[in-house]
Amino acid sequence: LKSASTQRGHPPSDAQHQSHPTSMSFTRAARLLCSALSCCVTIAVAAAGGMLDTDTVGPACETNLAGVACDRDEVQLLQRDLSVENVGSTAARSSVDRSTSATSQCVDIPPGYAGYEDWRGSGKMQRMTSFEESCLRWNPSANGEPARPDGCLGPLEQLVGTWVGMGHAYTYVPTVPFPSMRRQGPSATGTPWYNETLVFTPIIGTPINKGYSENDHLHGECRVEQALQGVSYTQEIRIGYKNELHQLLHYEHGALMYNAVPAWDTNWTVTRMGAIVRGITFHSYGDYKVVQDGDVKEQLLNELSAFDLDLLSKDKCLDPLGHVGPPHVPDGHVVHEFQRKPRQGPELADMHDFLRKPVQQASAVESFTKIDLPLSSVAPNSFLQNAAKPTNFASAIFVASLKDQDGNAKQQLQYAQRLDVEFFQRLDCITCPGLTRDETGCYHNVTRQLDQCFVDNSLDPTCSEKPYISWPHVTVNTLTKVA
Repeated sequence: LKSASTQRGHPPSDAQHQSHPTSMSFTRAARLLCSALSCCVTIAVAAAGGMLDTDTVGPACETNLAGVACDRDEVQLLQRDLSVENVGSTAARSSVDRSTSATSQCVDIPPGYAGYEDWRGSGKMQRMTSFEESCLRWNPSANGEPARPDGCLGPLEQLVGTWVGMGHAYTYVPTVPFPSMRRQGPSATGTPWYNETLVFTPIIGTPINKGYSENDHLHGECRVEQALQGVSYTQEIRIGYKNELHQLLHYEHGALMYNAVPAWDTNWTVTRMGAIVRGITFHSYGDYKVVQDGDVKEQLLNELSAFDLDLLSKDKCLDPLGHVGPPHVPDGHVVHEFQRKPRQGPELADMHDFLRKPVQQASAVESFTKIDLPLSSVAPNSFLQNAAKPTNFASAIFVASLKDQDGNAKQQLQYAQRLDVEFFQRLDCITCPGLTRDETGCYHNVTRQLDQCFVDNSLDPTCSEKPYISWPHVTVNTLTKVA
């Protein structure tokens, strides 16, 4: 149990909170008294300036005749309703049990306790561990004093800094008469370089959300607060050519937040919010896990291989391999030096290889953290909503401590992202006079004969609801920490 709370990023409570000796010694003394009398007690800690240790204000501490008091970490896990999933016997997953705990989210306010003047209208206050309260009550000045309590950033602490790397992207773009694929990455057939700088900066302070216990807006026992701690980030990707950076490909600003005090919102531990300057905002949710035992390198390779990086559209009428090339370039037209040559079609690589190779080249991987963000909502601007709507965004971040072939230790950040972009008319929602559909309702080689075709929504009820083809947009990168 103690290792479980540590894996989530929450330190074992008493051992790492020595700044409140009065409260801690009172707690230990009370437990000894509980053991000696073989009774059930409820302890209210009211040490001046001390943190509220809700292990002692929650359910009664029952002891048996042998004098064994209830364990602190057991109570902490009960209150947080955490579930730890072991990956083999090597890693604890920091996901949250979706079941409802029978433990109330509220406790009685101890008489004279000075820390909760703002819990108005109720004699009860939010149930929290001392770790949770230390994160909730951290209220630093702009220069970060006092320092952030240990563990409050969870898995995001290791992101802080500046990372650089050269990545890979495959995307489909609107071209006439049919969409074509573009590749950006270090290849003779693609854009010369995909240079990325990714900067994570700690957010100094604690964003707090307020609500009612159990989310009951009529009969809530007490007010509850959700405390988030996190980092802001800036991502800039540019074309590189002859050791110089040129055209801007992507610029994004956002934040990753750790759900340090979830209150009743326990379905996620990490969230990512981003704004892409060409007109897209998104909000992703997920969990994280830490792997540091067993064959860590093999486990990281397996995790990288499991992420969906399929480059082909799943549209039933589409033969993507026959139509992913660039549009025809008229004779005499000069192709820009940053574009691939018109006669060279894009090579459909396995995007996982770009992530696996740097790991395979390492002599050892000591540990890694995976931040998995599979659920997202995406909001494009009015142009993209109609021209090329993004949907189904999923991403994962991997931060690894590894050693190169010379035995030098380094940190490595990798990410994989995939979303669908909807544009161009579905080929099973058109009628083409003079052509015959096959048994699937599709025309053979219709993309070469579109001039006489027209949209026909009567062919399928979904033609009006989802009229366009979904095209995958996939990006991966491996970055090294430089500052």
